[in-house]
Amino acid sequence: MLPNPSTFEVTKRSSRPIRSLAGVTGLNAARGIAFIEDPANPGFAKLADGSLPIAGFITRNCQVGGPTISDAVLPNRIELPFADTDFQSFEQAEEVQAEGYGPIATLANGGTQNGTVQNGAYLYSGTGANAAKTLTAGTAIGTEVSFIGGQFAVAVSGQVAEYYLAQILPPSRPDLNTFRCRFVMQTGDRQ
Repeated sequence: MLPNPSTFEVTKRSSRPIRSLAGVTGLNAARGIAFIEDPANPGFAKLADGSLPIAGFITRNCQVGGPTISDAVLPNRIELPFADTDFQSFEQAEEVQAEGYGPIATLANGGTQNGTVQNGAYLYSGTGANAAKTLTAGTAIGTEVSFIGGQFAVAVSGQVAEYYLAQILPPSRPDLNTFRCRFVMQTGDRQ
């Protein structure tokens, strides 16, 4: 059996304070997905889309409806997930490591936002018009990155690029058939 290392790790914490925002109704989110404060609804979170600097990375998993009684009694549960409608914590990071491509889920309530990746997938992979935003093992070191649906993606014109690709590493989870990236926060936002 393969070990289960984390596919998202903050390797250098930020001195900026942790933010607290109301969650997105109907959204399951894996720990480490990036969020912004919704400009149309202050005080509420929205998946990072490159339009604004991030509020931070969600500090715990979030699930629709919140934890159940089985979550509280199962062994090896160090922390319970946030309920999708509760206030949630988001932390900034100076440096992170992330890996894995994954599908984008749909909101349980059929809302307009496209949900988020789950099960440890933090790198954007797009097709067609969005193919240029895909992070690959061939993406140049130093490339500025932004976010799409809370995932790291190559920044394009008009997006806020807070991080750059500093290193491509072997995967900690070979079963994901991908690679691990180290992202470092840039000095000042770029657009």
